[in-house]
Amino acid sequence: MVCHAGGGTEAGSGALYVKFGAARTGAHAPEYFGRLLASCETFAGERGYAHMLAGVNSARLGAYRQMLDLGFRTAFTGVAMQRPAEPGYNRPDCFVIDDWG
Repeated sequence: MVCHAGGGTEAGSGALYVKFGAARTGAHAPEYFGRLLASCETFAGERGYAHMLAGVNSARLGAYRQMLDLGFRTAFTGVAMQRPAEPGYNRPDCFVIDDWG
């Protein structure tokens, strides 16, 4: 995982921003992704950051739903387009956090 933390970074004062994080693919990907998010939250809490920000594309349905279930909410909406319109890295089985969401 790659994070920005605190004032003077993309996170901003009092926050941790997860720039990139990915879970190994396969049957255990949801579990690994949960551990990744928990590690980020622990990291933020140990350093006294009140907020954690992380982006995910809603086409990564497993990751998106898991984040919603954990209480993450949309702060801003972006659009990612691919050409041709074929499966790429924004698929339901990809458990990836990135700032391209």
